[in-house]
Amino acid sequence: MDKNTIRTFFAIDLPVLTSEQIEKELLLFKNSNLQNIKWASCSSMHITIKFIGEFNPDHQPSIQKDLLSHLRKFGKIKLSFGEMGVFPNLRNPRIVWLSLNERRQLIRLAQVVDLITSNYGYPNEKRNFSPHLTLGRVRNNASSKDKELLGQKIANNESMDIEPFTTDKLSFIKSSLTPQGLTYSTLFRIPL
Repeated sequence: MDKNTIRTFFAIDLPVLTSEQIEKELLLFKNSNLQNIKWASCSSMHITIKFIGEFNPDHQPSIQKDLLSHLRKFGKIKLSFGEMGVFPNLRNPRIVWLSLNERRQLIRLAQVVDLITSNYGYPNEKRNFSPHLTLGRVRNNASSKDKELLGQKIANNESMDIEPFTTDKLSFIKSSLTPQGLTYSTLFRIPL
């Protein structure tokens, strides 16, 4: 990473109540015999809209201004969660996620962010945006038995009981790797 750049992404922050409900629902998985899974912490949960990666801080004022202009009348986004799933598949899970039911507004938001950031040289997303909340990551040293057990638990799990929520802002977040792990700090927020 260039010493003048920072690692960043755009995201929707979760309300504290929503994060706490998800944390409570995850206890079933955390207290099971599943090994080698790093579960997301309540305080760091967010819905990623666009991962930028290496970001030149000199671009921040201009991108912030452009987003303010383009998202001024975007409107609040009502969100609710659906089923749990995994990437890439249940036989070889790597990422555990929670789906979102109302996807259209999030997809539109991601398209606006992609368009604005591409004007500053940040690559467009090659894959279609798939809104989700990452709940956990399977560690590289997970055994095939661990992966199989996780796949079975996900396949047998019903939707989590989490109240819908409304968001009215997009956050631009800096990600820093510290000895304690990843830490996030919000650089700016754009009202929707």
